[in-house]
Amino acid sequence: MKTKLFMFAVLVALTLSVYAQSTDEKPFKIGVGALIGLPVGDMADFASLAFGFDALCEYAVAPEFAVTLSAGYLDWAKKSGLSGVKFGLIPVLVGAKYYFAEKIYGSAQLGISFSTTSGGGSAFTFAPGVGMKLTDNIDLLLKYQSASKNGGNTSFIGLRAGISF
Repeated sequence: MKTKLFMFAVLVALTLSVYAQSTDEKPFKIGVGALIGLPVGDMADFASLAFGFDALCEYAVAPEFAVTLSAGYLDWAKKSGLSGVKFGLIPVLVGAKYYFAEKIYGSAQLGISFSTTSGGGSAFTFAPGVGMKLTDNIDLLLKYQSASKNGGNTSFIGLRAGISF
């Protein structure tokens, strides 16, 4: 798994360096977002809501294609009657955006989520989605995100509202 992530990072770095040599313009954006979602899979039994925030960097490799890097925090609102350990994740993801039209895009990210629970470790994470740019700086993304470890997963279907600079 570490080898695959390393090879993906090398591929992204090579793509960025080739693009940097071919143009003077470097369309780089950074932004922040908030998300809210409904837990699915294993988490649906324990949580009623997923919520969090993230920072997202986007680098346009071509007019319709960009590579992304994001990191954030995700928390879960436990269902009533459940008590115990607070559970949160810190997802760190790399991926891509492809614009199908001027304002509509598809997004796919892979990475690792780190548990905030003592001894929780880390989990492979993936997050596909479909988004829409409302303005040049504001967008909405409908996504599915799943962190898998030892046969279990923490997943949600959610909506991310973001602003970029």
